Amino acid sequence: MSARAGEGGWGSLLDDGRAALPDALASVDEAVTAGGERALVVRVAGGLSVDVLPDRGLDLGAAWWAGVPLAGRAPHPRDPGPGRGWEDRFLGGLLATCGPDNIGAPRGGSGQHGTHHLTPAHDVRWWRERDGGGAGGEVEVHVSGSVAHSTLYGARVVVDREVVVATGRPWVEVRDVVRNVGDAPVGVPLLYHVNLGAAVLAPGSRLVADADEPVPAEPLPAGRDAVTFPAPAPGAAYVVAEHPGVRSTGGRARAVVRPTALPAADGHPDPEVVVEWRSATMPRLYSWAWPAAGSWVLGVEPANAPLLGPERDGPHGGAPVLEPGASWDCGVRIGVGTPGPRPTTARPATARPTTARPTTARGGVG
Repeated sequence: MSARAGEGGWGSLLDDGRAALPDALASVDEAVTAGGERALVVRVAGGLSVDVLPDRGLDLGAAWWAGVPLAGRAPHPRDPGPGRGWEDRFLGGLLATCGPDNIGAPRGGSGQHGTHHLTPAHDVRWWRERDGGGAGGEVEVHVSGSVAHSTLYGARVVVDREVVVATGRPWVEVRDVVRNVGDAPVGVPLLYHVNLGAAVLAPGSRLVADADEPVPAEPLPAGRDAVTFPAPAPGAAYVVAEHPGVRSTGGRARAVVRPTALPAADGHPDPEVVVEWRSATMPRLYSWAWPAAGSWVLGVEPANAPLLGPERDGPHGGAPVLEPGASWDCGVRIGVGTPGPRPTTARPATARPTTARPTTARGGVG
């Protein structure tokens, strides 16, 4: 929080009359992107600003902190539309949700990474509120809606989503309730595909997670490890890895990107990017590192089901089963922080073909 906001938070500017209206501190503009998709452009004082995308399951597009973009951007200028595969339609953005019918390679009639990210949300609304409900404090923006994944005679799953951004807070939080509104149990795989881009990553940036040693899906390229970015190079291969044994504190798991290319700003002298998620419902973590010139991106991917390997051959692709009428609470928080205690990750993985887990055929986006 900036000292200019006063001791009580940015909301104090409303309380003492320096700001006449809440939208002077936290604005929401309804826009249409160059590709014709709806976007809710959320801008907040002293916090993280983000585009929420109703036509992409209320996923997150561009995100900015201290004037710097955080999100990775795919090389596609536009979404070519229905009839093309998930990878061809993937534009990047801070968050692309995968599932709830599939994650990873196509399986059992479901396409790569499922339907959520390409399904429009319904009952979308937004509002502001003061945290704590009293004087001072921060101004929160909430965006909510539902994303239905239904078949006429089969599975019917609904994801009720709420996105929260606030003044004075350098993070965005996505809160999901996943409900089985059908008549039969259904396996529900989910994966939060958090995408960090060029303004965050520098040669030497590493993904540090409180988990065991990362296991690459395939033998590593020469001179590479699974979690450290080299210098960008034309044609550099991507690396997908699993981070087994994810540990949590207070029910939340955590992965950190450090060091970053972000500039020092307002109480963050050496900023790092932090991804946190609810470990009870998302106990797994994968990563996708692609340091090619023109495709500079890191995917940090909490999940509840196997993305690759023989577990996908089991019932429901290894996903947990949601009973009729039951629901799960899950979510992810993405933001900027200052260096704290290091998660106890093991040393970076190097090429070990004998220990890499078997994979099924998959596309280029992990």
